This record gives sequence, C-alpha cells and structure tokens, in this order.
Amino acid sequence: MGPADGWGTTARMANVDLVSVVAVFAAMTAAAGVPAVLPRLGIPGVVLEIAAGVVIGPQVLNLVHPGPIVVTLSTLGLCVLFLLAGFEVDPDVLKGRPLRLAWRGWALSAVLAAGAGFALAAAGVIEAPMFTALALTTTAVGALLPILRDAGRLGPPYGPIILATGAIGEAAPLIALSLILAGATGAVGQALILIGFAVGAAAAVMVAARTTHGHFAAVVARSMGSSGQFPLRLVLLLMVLLIALSEELRIDLVLGAFVAGAVVRAALPHHQHEALLTRLDGLGYGFLIPIFFIASGVRLDVMSLFTDMRALAMVPVFALLMLVVRGLPVLLLAREDLDAPARQALALHAGTQLPLVVAIAAIAVQGGVMPPWQAASLIGGGVLTMLVYPTLGLSRLAR
Repeated sequence: MGPADGWGTTARMANVDLVSVVAVFAAMTAAAGVPAVLPRLGIPGVVLEIAAGVVIGPQVLNLVHPGPIVVTLSTLGLCVLFLLAGFEVDPDVLKGRPLRLAWRGWALSAVLAAGAGFALAAAGVIEAPMFTALALTTTAVGALLPILRDAGRLGPPYGPIILATGAIGEAAPLIALSLILAGATGAVGQALILIGFAVGAAAAVMVAARTTHGHFAAVVARSMGSSGQFPLRLVLLLMVLLIALSEELRIDLVLGAFVAGAVVRAALPHHQHEALLTRLDGLGYGFLIPIFFIASGVRLDVMSLFTDMRALAMVPVFALLMLVVRGLPVLLLAREDLDAPARQALALHAGTQLPLVVAIAAIAVQGGVMPPWQAASLIGGGVLTMLVYPTLGLSRLAR
C-alpha cells in the first residue's frame, strides 16, 4: 500500500469520525430543543437523549458507531455526571436521620434485589443475577437533581431525604460493583483497598473544608469570573486525578468522580457554591453529559426488544422491580418523617433509575455474563422509570 492509500485511509477515518461528531451534536441539540419548543410534552431530557442515540446509531440511521472520540467524550460525560452528584450532596443537610434512613433503605433494597435476581435466575428467566440485583438497587440522583431543582423540591423536609436516598443509591452500588470487579486481588484485598479509599476520601473532604478561608479561597474568588476559569479547570484536574487513582486501585471510575465533587464542595465557601455549580452545569449538561446518554442509546440493542418477546416483556417487569426494590423500603421507613403523599413521591423518585443501570449492564455484557437482550431490557426498564416515576412523584408532592 502506497503513501497515497495511507493518506486516503486516514482521510476516510477522519470523515467517519466527523460524521459521528456532527450527528452526536445534532442529536444533542434536538434532544434539548424538543422540551424547549414543546414544554408540555413532559419527557425528561435523558430519555430524549437515549432515544436520539438509538436513532443515529447503527440500528436506525447508522451514522454513529462507538469510536474513540465518542467513547472518550461519553466516559467524561459519565464522570462529570457523578462529579455533579457529589458536589450537590450537602453534608450539613444529609447528616443525621436522612442519612440513617438512606442506609437502612438501601440495605433492605439489597435484600429485596438479591431475592428477586436469584429467584428470576433460578426460574431461567434471566442470567447474571448478581449484576441484575445490583442494578435494581440504584437511584438516578444525578438525573433527578435537575428535575427536582427546577420544581423547587430540594428544600426540607423532602429534599434532604431524597438527596440522602439518592446519594446512597449511587455510592453503595458503586462500592459493591468495585468488589464484584475485584478480579485477581480477591474480595478481601479489594475490600481493604475500598476501605482505604473511603478513609482517604473522608480525609480529603476534611482537609478541603479547612481551605474555605485563607489564601486559596481568595484566589478562587478572584478568578471565578475570569476568562481563564481557573476554578473550573482545577475541578476538572482533581476529577481526572481521582479517576486515575480509581483506575489504579481497580475501583469504578465514577466513584472517584463522586468523591471529587464532594471534595470540591467542601473546599469552597458556601457563597461560591452556586457560581461554580453554574459553570459545571454548563459544561456538564450543556456538553459532556448528553454525549454519555446519546452514546448509551447508540450502544443499546433495541432490536432485541422487538425480535425477542421475552426481552420486551421484561421491560415493565424490571421497571416494576425497580420501584418495589427501591421504593418499598423508603415508603415504610419514612413514616415518621413525611406524610403519605410525600412518602409515595419518595418511593417513586427512589425507584427512578438509569445512569448506573446503563453502566452496570454495559460492564456485565462486556464481561460476557449478561446477554445483550437482558441489558436492553434492564435499560428499557430504566428508561420507563425515567419517563413515568419523576412526573408521578411530583404530582404526589403537589397534593
């Protein structure tokens, strides 16, 4: 093959990547434009982004394939999603009873999920019961936050409880996922690594909290509005460093991103939180996070839902299990804290799942333990919860 052929191949590859990038950005714009033009439609942006990914992916228009550019941007989007989730968690609000309720609720959820997962596997309905059970214990707090914030529902008494429930619904499954993926180091060794990581994360938050006054805080305050965006770049550097550390320790990278968000929040004075959050929101929800959800749609095996009746039938089953596994425990445990409509809303919001379901299903499929049809059913169930449960929950809160 001559030089001309080599350059031609490079050019063709560049064109393929360019088409993918243009299609992804067009899908991002369309997914944001639909609710802006049709606000009464009521479909969450996350669902529109996944649907747009399906349309531009190999199963419909065949414009986008999960190449290096899209995969890298998608991974960064997932990390920024959890960075924002960690940043939104206010320790002053979550400590005490809301956190205790969240841990008890998740423990009950884990028992219910394990029972459901292994029962379905024993009946020959599904495979990978451990990964399935783990997916059922998650809560999409990152996707719920903008919905609840826009509705003005993050204040007490409801806000602290759903935030704590959501935070544990992301952190606990991530820790469990890291243990499952321990590999050759063994569960005991990986458990010690996780304990060390948790202690280090707590120490980092405590040290960061001591920097809210002094020279560092003054530098951040001076540069917050500058074109250099030093605070934002510093946050992204911290996120990448913690992600790299997570990779070295064989801990799921989103756990590192979550810790980075918590450390950043602790390091900043309260009056600077909103300013940095605005910048992170712009970068995250305006650019990187939609790419993660669109890429998830690109990878989604939707055709299996229409070629395998079992796959299609399991979508509502998984959606119902997500509500029962996450919703029932908080419905019972929060009786002293919330009235009946608010507890019903809490159950619906706790049962809203998607980002971690996508991540866990992808890992299980890549590991060869979960068939693609089951992953599509799980993600389809998560999409159904995102479509139905947040709106139903807000309607219960309005009563």
